[in-house]
Amino acid sequence: MNIRLAAIGAGRLSSRRIYPNLHLLPVELLAVCDLDRGLASSMASRFGAKAVYTDHKRLLEEIRPDAVIICTGPEGHEKLAIDAMEAGAHAYTEKPPAVTYAGAKAVQETARRTGLICMTGFKKRFAPAYVKSKAAIDSAEFGKLNLLSIDYAAGPTYDNDPTNPTTQFLLDFCVHILDLSRYLAGEVASVYAITTDHLNYAVNLRFEGGAIGTVALSSNRDWTVSTEKVEITGGPGQFISVENSISMVRHSGAIIADWHSPNHSISVGDSMVETGFAGELEEFCNAINEKRTPRSSISESMGTLKLYEMIMASTKSGQVIDAKSFA
Repeated sequence: MNIRLAAIGAGRLSSRRIYPNLHLLPVELLAVCDLDRGLASSMASRFGAKAVYTDHKRLLEEIRPDAVIICTGPEGHEKLAIDAMEAGAHAYTEKPPAVTYAGAKAVQETARRTGLICMTGFKKRFAPAYVKSKAAIDSAEFGKLNLLSIDYAAGPTYDNDPTNPTTQFLLDFCVHILDLSRYLAGEVASVYAITTDHLNYAVNLRFEGGAIGTVALSSNRDWTVSTEKVEITGGPGQFISVENSISMVRHSGAIIADWHSPNHSISVGDSMVETGFAGELEEFCNAINEKRTPRSSISESMGTLKLYEMIMASTKSGQVIDAKSFA
């Protein structure tokens, strides 16, 4: 069944990663909304929507869409998702679902009360290399997950003001990696984190399942050099290496037991499928049509905001933060 869809946000990210995937989905794009009417009109013209709005509440009242894709800045996700669900529409937001854990809980409460779907676009959960890695971790052959190690970096375009989460390196950029750590290893039991200037972090994690992890994050590298390295260690001789979200090798002793390596060329290292954008949007539509909870639902993704706030609390206090006692 085609889903009557509206989109809120028509900036650079949505024009490159969201709208180009819509033709692959069971949707009819009815309207585009953006505070900049020119951007909204451009996206509507390019992707077949007939209505253009600058006021999202008016769009919701007049169009009454089945679902809304929200691809604005992080500061707008909480309110827009709540407004969409209050108007009777399922909601998909880009990451993060809110800028605070309390905000994410408010979104979750609205989803529960309305009975509607709210999903967060944590793309790495849908990248084939990580999906295959997760399946391997859960297999009997892999044994107990023991160690997760992640190195992740960006270029120097973020500020170092921890009071401004919408432009903060840890939340705006690294939240994908924080969510990935939970996806691969489960819920976090405790955190100890240190930072030099809120642009470089060293994070130690202990997971509820017994595994431990280290996450190194930096905004002092260069955007032209892609840096994302993940090492996953299970039982004796069992380990997985993933680079840049797209290439994966699984070892069983000296044997390569499995791998994932796309055999095509992709512009500037990006692919809608390999990076997870296509998969997350497909999951949102399938969950609506199948009347089920999607992967990366608000109830699942809000835990990543809790982890983010635990890291911030640890860097401020210099103490280990226990998840059970963290409010």
